[in-house]
Amino acid sequence: MNLLEQLDWSYWKRLTPKEKRTLLSQLLLHFVNPLMKITDIELKDFDLFGIKCQTFQLSIDEEEFVFIPGNQQAILGWNLGTKGLSLLETAPNSHEITIPKELRGQYNFFDVESLGKLIDEKTTNLRKVQIPPMFVQRRALPAGTNYLGIYDSVTGGFEGEVAQFLTIEQEIKEVLSPNLTPAESLTWTFPKNVLSDGQWYIEMIPNSDCYAVYTHERHTYASLRKQIRRKNFDLLTEDQWEYVNGAGSRRLFRWGNDLAVADPSRGKNIQKLMTQSNMFGLYFDTSMTRFELTEDPGVLKLKNQQNHTGIPIVDFLPLSTYYANDMMMLKEDEILAPSEYLYRKAILINI
Repeated sequence: MNLLEQLDWSYWKRLTPKEKRTLLSQLLLHFVNPLMKITDIELKDFDLFGIKCQTFQLSIDEEEFVFIPGNQQAILGWNLGTKGLSLLETAPNSHEITIPKELRGQYNFFDVESLGKLIDEKTTNLRKVQIPPMFVQRRALPAGTNYLGIYDSVTGGFEGEVAQFLTIEQEIKEVLSPNLTPAESLTWTFPKNVLSDGQWYIEMIPNSDCYAVYTHERHTYASLRKQIRRKNFDLLTEDQWEYVNGAGSRRLFRWGNDLAVADPSRGKNIQKLMTQSNMFGLYFDTSMTRFELTEDPGVLKLKNQQNHTGIPIVDFLPLSTYYANDMMMLKEDEILAPSEYLYRKAILINI
């Protein structure tokens, strides 16, 4: 049996931890840039909605990655309409529904069959593809940035690349602890994010007093991809992105088909499933304020969706594993704003 066959998920899941470690050693030796620092290798069990994967989490140059086994016969895409979906209800009161201009007149949002048509047309086609084994970054980064660490805005403490942070610490503190008059202090709130163009970028971590801190460089799509490839990284293709998001499951969303986030009994658990790591240990943005880049500049995943209809299945559809953006195209000379675009690095095992 060759190496590629051993790295297929159907075979990988039957290997012992010792056998997996032996294969990992070969991959790190032959496919990871020898100048990169490999640390914190752990064999971990990940699962989401009944799909489990035991694989390795590791740090490459202080950034977290996971190894994702390949799949030579992955089924991706959606053509099932509303079949199997547990949430197709409209908003509680019809006057609360606001239909986006681009969708008006095309669908009956109170009709299950029409909603099924919308879902099919806004998702990628059903297909069988071959997915290579790969190391994939656990969290996508804001475009043009490199991660430094975490800054606590209350205590002033920082964890991460301290030497680099010290060069920008004072500027960040001045932004987050400004001198305010008593009147100004009544209305001032901590910013969601702040960009010092070409220098640094900070972004508030949800439900905390902390900020993720990054260095920042101005990039177009072409220049960002060129920089990524210098260290033998790649961006994911659309097929690869959909696979690492949902593992090829026949569910519209990686956590299942339930969107009853407002339900008193189920809502909290569904929100937890939406935001936790998936069956491969990866995290995906759920804010619906940014796109995630792929290897094709014409294909963006997720969505910057400002308007909400009040119909859950429509409002949350951009979080679907198979959602297809058909209204957005990157301009060749567009500078990628970190508050609008994300990118996720990967090392593909092409044998």
